[in-house]
Amino acid sequence: MEIVDLIVGRLHETIRNGEIGLDYTFDCNREKNKSFDREYNLSISKKEEILLKLEREHYVKSEESMNKEHINDTVHIFKINEKLMPRYDELADYRLVCIYIKVTWPEGKEPMFIISFHEDEEI
Repeated sequence: MEIVDLIVGRLHETIRNGEIGLDYTFDCNREKNKSFDREYNLSISKKEEILLKLEREHYVKSEESMNKEHINDTVHIFKINEKLMPRYDELADYRLVCIYIKVTWPEGKEPMFIISFHEDEEI
């Protein structure tokens, strides 16, 4: 099984059966995350719904984390198109949502998914 299949499968399992704050959490601290949340006002359940749609074809790449709090973590990057309604605009349009998934593998512990939602900066 390729690493992408493992990541997607484990993420889906964690979202379905895991506990927010213990098995996964959403990064809401950086400005691009806050801006995205203000623009679309996505509920946690909507974010979870989007995560459950992720498949192998949404995978872009894996790289080392640049976050000083997660020095040895790997960031697995996925991109998925999702129809979202802007909070202050009655016309819905498709936006490419860039979802960063940071998987922490501390020795002897289960992975913790730190999930960052924001618009793709490369559009």
